[in-house]
Amino acid sequence: MTEKELLIFEMIECGYSLNEMAYMLKLSPRQVHKKIQKLIGEGYFICPIYYDDGSIKYSFEENSLKHTLNLSINDSHKFKALVISDMHVGNSLENLDYINRTYDYARDNDIHVIFNLGDLIDGNFTRGEQTINNIDEQIDKVLKKYPYDKNILNFICFGNHDYSAYKSGRDIGVALSQNRPDLVGLGYGFSLINVLRDQFVLSHPLLTGDFKQIPNKLILEGHHHKPMFKIERNNYLVSVAPLSDLCFGEMNNAGITEMRLSFCSGFIHKGYFKMINIKDKPFIYNEMSIEFFLKHKNVNEKSLIK
Repeated sequence: MTEKELLIFEMIECGYSLNEMAYMLKLSPRQVHKKIQKLIGEGYFICPIYYDDGSIKYSFEENSLKHTLNLSINDSHKFKALVISDMHVGNSLENLDYINRTYDYARDNDIHVIFNLGDLIDGNFTRGEQTINNIDEQIDKVLKKYPYDKNILNFICFGNHDYSAYKSGRDIGVALSQNRPDLVGLGYGFSLINVLRDQFVLSHPLLTGDFKQIPNKLILEGHHHKPMFKIERNNYLVSVAPLSDLCFGEMNNAGITEMRLSFCSGFIHKGYFKMINIKDKPFIYNEMSIEFFLKHKNVNEKSLIK
């Protein structure tokens, strides 16, 4: 083990964040992240702990759950994030200007968490035409062109187009985790977000029938390429617009969703959602405030996998 790797171990034990370690070691956060990934590859149990201010700390524990995120928030009463989906990098209707505008909006509004609901890449099949049909080139473009901000974290539930690459032997989640500390993969099809004493869900249908129905939750869902809200099977479903020009239905513009949750005794109580057109200058085209009536019983990811 090198001297810097020993220092990283000591700083993890002292509770330093990734950005603090980078500053003290005179490296970039991405360089420190790669050193930590190297240590994990050598067999050391180092588990990241994510915070809603965009920071990452670590513990020496093994984490076998691939679809679950325990998100620590600094304010026990409220939490805010942006929700995006369906970038389809490699499709002729991709538009990476939209993700850059999303980051500008996040910085302007003091938002440090982005939930990405999948289909980062167009994968092995498409609607329309592909400008890049090689999976490795699609993933490389995501790694190079997806904005980086050391104070913004992305939590990603991979979709059916990402899954098509996985089935052909290329796991985009592994590629991201090895290179980008800010792009955190949370499994294919669904992700459980544990926050305070409660839980909500990220979803992107894979059309494979691999998962059971998710009961009585707030569900943020990609895949449909249009914004909508509905109550279905006791779930509160919020579908978000695509972050590309691959739009379906009446709403013909790319968009993002700003989500603000309020908590009572650690449980999700109310939600406020702003749907924002991002195609030109951002503007709000729909808003809704929801009071949730949920059973607040957290589920384990293993109970959802058939």
